[in-house]
Amino acid sequence: MSDDPFRAGDVFWAPDPYNEGSRPRPWLVLAADTLPYRGEEYICAGLTLSDLPKNVEIKSTNWVTGNDPTKTSYCSPWVLSTIKHDSVSAPQGYVTDEFAETILRQAVEYLADDIGLDIEFAT
Repeated sequence: MSDDPFRAGDVFWAPDPYNEGSRPRPWLVLAADTLPYRGEEYICAGLTLSDLPKNVEIKSTNWVTGNDPTKTSYCSPWVLSTIKHDSVSAPQGYVTDEFAETILRQAVEYLADDIGLDIEFAT
């Protein structure tokens, strides 16, 4: 595991806090540098191999490095967690800024819509 802090767009493997005793799963870092404990915690969205209706496919063109061409990965923008740096078991790679931004926008929309907050993103 790297001692260097991860950045938004990085993908790493860490425990799944929603499945006790499970093997690590891949996580996409959505926020890193702006958090109060920079380099110690990351807000992440879960990755999966499940092709569920609202999951977002990570196409080969979305990967900068770390793609496994034998598997199709998806990101679940509503499966969010704060992952501690010390719990990361292995880095996998990173996705394009555009893909990370797409997932971040969708995650924010899920959070905001529940309370009726209208979010306008800068273009």
